[in-house]
Amino acid sequence: MRILLTGGSGFLGSALARQLHAGGHTLSLLLRPRSSLARLGDAAAGMAIGRCASDGDILAFVAAQRPDVVLHTACCYGRQGETALQLLDANLRLGVLLLQALQAVHAGTAQRGLLVHAASALPPGANAYALSKAQFADWGRAGALAGGPRFLNLLLQHMYGPGDDAGKFSTQVLRACRSHQPVLALTAGTQRRDFIHVDDVVGAIDWLLQPAVQARLADADALDLGSGEAPTVRHFVETVHALTASRTRLDFGAIPYRPNEAMHCQADLTRLRSLGWTPRLGLREGLQQTLRAETPPCETLP
Repeated sequence: MRILLTGGSGFLGSALARQLHAGGHTLSLLLRPRSSLARLGDAAAGMAIGRCASDGDILAFVAAQRPDVVLHTACCYGRQGETALQLLDANLRLGVLLLQALQAVHAGTAQRGLLVHAASALPPGANAYALSKAQFADWGRAGALAGGPRFLNLLLQHMYGPGDDAGKFSTQVLRACRSHQPVLALTAGTQRRDFIHVDDVVGAIDWLLQPAVQARLADADALDLGSGEAPTVRHFVETVHALTASRTRLDFGAIPYRPNEAMHCQADLTRLRSLGWTPRLGLREGLQQTLRAETPPCETLP
């Protein structure tokens, strides 16, 4: 299968790239001009790389690669002070451009192409990131129902794993506890979150790319993707604390909840299970795997 992947230098994108390349797919990466390929290592040598700086560059690269599927994982979280327009450009406008490019590639053929969108399970009102991702999902659905590329919206829960971005909550907790940071300020931690290991996310997407599975999806479809469990944030933090035998003092309640804080996020895996996929890693197993992957060999974990 010919697959074009956006966000291939990121946490999820690089994990997908390695898996799909190993699986024998013809893989091309659409990247920003200055994106680093460090996460891909030697695997990058077997992929077509498009470092695109303009709309024209993107349209030309997609036309040259002629993908059957676009996996769209590129995004902007807004954690680095980006403006609303910058978030919209990354999370909405780029996706619409990819839909246009994919439709042009398959014009006049029996195939429509498929765009798989790594979306957010957060409600649109949670923050600007979630809002902009939800807005693109509306565009993708509308286009698919009007005869454009097929569209699959994957509502991702809280993903974690080795090599994740330093600004993510799960990474901050893991690194603070492992380094025995004196105090870790936290909310009360009563929010419930569905934590899913990146290996399970990659496995689910790989499964969904199988032609027999795709044939069971609607032209405009959406699937929850998570572990299907929703422990409290406090339980997550306390599990990390125990696994690392940390001396860090956990200061629950030191930080107020954010405005519009989502208090219960949990994937409904009924449809994914009916398609033959189920997660492999529970929370404790996923955290142990993550800590081992990032821990110096001289350290041991309980």
